[in-house]
Amino acid sequence: MLTLIRRAKVYGPDPLGVKDVLLGGGEILAVADDLSLHGDLPPIAQLDAAEMYLFPGLIDQHVHMAGGGGEGGFHCRTPEISLSHIISAGVTTCVGVLGTDGVTRSTRELLAKARGLEFEGITTYIYCGAYQVPTRTITGTPRSDIVLIDKVIGIGEIAISDTRSSHPTVQDIAGLASEARLGGLLAGKAGVLHLHVGDDDSGLSILFEVLAKTELPKSVFTPTHLNRNPGLLLDAIRYGLEGGFVDITSGIRPDEHDHISVKPSVAIRRLLDAGVNPRQITMSSDSNGSSPIFDDAGRLVAMGIGSIATLWEETRDTIVQEEVPVETAVTMVTRNVARVLKLGRKGKIQAGLDADLILTDREFQIQHVFAKGRWMVRDGRPVVFGTFENTERVPGAPDGKPSAGRKDNVRGRATVAPDEDDPDDLPDEAERPRRSRRYCC
Repeated sequence: MLTLIRRAKVYGPDPLGVKDVLLGGGEILAVADDLSLHGDLPPIAQLDAAEMYLFPGLIDQHVHMAGGGGEGGFHCRTPEISLSHIISAGVTTCVGVLGTDGVTRSTRELLAKARGLEFEGITTYIYCGAYQVPTRTITGTPRSDIVLIDKVIGIGEIAISDTRSSHPTVQDIAGLASEARLGGLLAGKAGVLHLHVGDDDSGLSILFEVLAKTELPKSVFTPTHLNRNPGLLLDAIRYGLEGGFVDITSGIRPDEHDHISVKPSVAIRRLLDAGVNPRQITMSSDSNGSSPIFDDAGRLVAMGIGSIATLWEETRDTIVQEEVPVETAVTMVTRNVARVLKLGRKGKIQAGLDADLILTDREFQIQHVFAKGRWMVRDGRPVVFGTFENTERVPGAPDGKPSAGRKDNVRGRATVAPDEDDPDDLPDEAERPRRSRRYCC
């Protein structure tokens, strides 16, 4: 089906004025002042977007899509992210990471989750690796993961300046960056080294040392969590002024337990005021990662979980509260990320690119989301859900009825039907009674 969005105020992310935008086949087919369609056409869905802003879909380069490790024990392992959470936040492309836990979580698990989310409607990639060095891979080396596995676009998140890290040396980081860069060159991918930066006083010192001792380009490195504390933000300012990419984490912001982090929108304002080129600034969410709070003695005092919704919330605050121009703020979660990760079909509103779009009202509240041309969120509510998001389809799920908690002979195993348009999904009707059976996993 074609979709025609009429009379939206378009930021692509540069301001384009009021335009009509035609979507079809997963792509943006046309952007023009007035698209009048005539003749014998297939069904066309139309959306009157007058009084709305149209932006590229958000790209989140740091999502624990398969869940994260629990520094408070096995019961603190964070859950997988669901499709509806992603699209409701305006995110249409996300990059999966492991984190602290490279033992009970694996890169294979992350890859499987990414493929599942892609099937459900969004675009996904992953990093191979986890905090630890030597890091976690699928094929045996990070370089071969990048070269041989389509969804692997880099290595990460490798932890530095963190008591939970493997305390990698300059040589360790230089070696991983070389692996990432060469893998990227061979595969035509970004080949970045995504660095988790912790709370230690060393900040970005190891990164500065690597760059001083090698000829590695700064474009290989994407350090994140740089608003974790004011001192680290000063390092980020220095690194940004020297031409490096700096990634602010929208999920790290002051609260009742965290009194030292810098609010993401404020951090962006400080970077800009210090003279950092806005093209060098990105923001990601750290969604579904565990968010432990430790006291001065290193004892765990609270455990949280990152939210993908913070990505647009902090973008909105950057515009509204920090008075950063709309196009500058939106670029940091769209075009800049696409450029860093070499995602050529993402991050812009332009004919021929992927139809990943969000529409907001004039208060910058998300109203509609399109992912690869599919209408995923309407009037602020998701209309597409992940395969098992409807708990009524999961046997044993509480349903609030008198039957809950009691034997129910009707309730069997949930079944997801195959695609009726694919004749290979099922045997023909005569064979089904003979061949159909249940298997336990």
